Amino acid sequence: MRIVYLTDQVYLAGGAEKILTQKVNYWADVLDCDVLLITSDQLKKLPFYKLSEKVKHHDLEMGYPSGSLYHPKNIGRFREQYQKLKVALQSFQPDAVFVVSQRIFHSITPFAAKGFPTYFEYHTSWYGYKLTKERLPLAYQIKEKAIRKWLDFVESKYTHIVYLNQSEFDYFKKKNGLIIPNFFDYTEPPKNAVRKKIAVSLGRLTFQKGYDLLIDTWAGLDAKVEGWEMHVYGEGEDRQKLEAQLTQHQFRNPFIFQPEIRHVGEKLDEAAVYVMSSRFETFPMVLLEALSHGLPVVSFDCPSGPSSILIPGEDSVLAEPMDTKALASALITVMQDENKRAVMSEKALENVRRFSPEHIMKLWYDLVRSNSRAV
Repeated sequence: MRIVYLTDQVYLAGGAEKILTQKVNYWADVLDCDVLLITSDQLKKLPFYKLSEKVKHHDLEMGYPSGSLYHPKNIGRFREQYQKLKVALQSFQPDAVFVVSQRIFHSITPFAAKGFPTYFEYHTSWYGYKLTKERLPLAYQIKEKAIRKWLDFVESKYTHIVYLNQSEFDYFKKKNGLIIPNFFDYTEPPKNAVRKKIAVSLGRLTFQKGYDLLIDTWAGLDAKVEGWEMHVYGEGEDRQKLEAQLTQHQFRNPFIFQPEIRHVGEKLDEAAVYVMSSRFETFPMVLLEALSHGLPVVSFDCPSGPSSILIPGEDSVLAEPMDTKALASALITVMQDENKRAVMSEKALENVRRFSPEHIMKLWYDLVRSNSRAV
């Protein structure tokens, strides 16, 4: 089969970029498909995650300026991207076209790919969209409402809209909707890993990830635990603000913002617990990664990701969203009980297997086969 994926870029480090790379590599290396990855704005940068040599990569070099994507000055570029995409698809003749972009590919693909099966993948949270929209000035809210109405029409033209969890599916109520979760990149954890008293979190330093809430959480438990450290790995627009917030505290148990890292396995293997403080998620890949390294998870039960991955009471403890006292209490419970952590670690390794690549990619393969022109 011939498979096309469309996205803006693959040079950033993020869960969406990582799972996209893993999927195109799986289609090419394991399922032996002819795979083409088309980006719109790669900016001549290397992919952050390694692409298989069997995956073809073509960048449209659109060069959209920063700022409002839907500004009238970009209309000419929209037409150009439409034409470039149409030519590329006609040349490649795919059996499936997957879109993982919330930008222009989202709007133009069902029309540029007319005659080919098309699938739009939602990697963003309905709750996050709602929360972000509510923070906008009224004029921008009106504009966003008009854009959403247009996108509802566009999405009706896709063969299928694919959601990552039941909550997203229930919210959008699309007739052509279905659910396929992401998979995890399993690597056998080291035997007898030496776990240090480290709580770890990985993510971009942004409003969504709630690291301001995590600092407040740490302030609430600092006097009640001993010998622990909180390590956060990531970069982002809120770094200076978060570091300034951190200077307001004198923690006995250090809280450290570390640089972003490419290979996180070693850091997960030496930690004792994973913490997620997000205000909202969709399907946080980092939780699959944490579980696959045998890490117990303590997280806010934020809309709408953690509860679709974790099994509370077995591999995790969930706290009420944005309740830093509840998150601190949950962390203390796990930190102070080494035996509890050991049991949760075993359950983490067991439970994460339901998200294996073999199982999830079979769902994708069967879906494409059922709609493929080649069948």
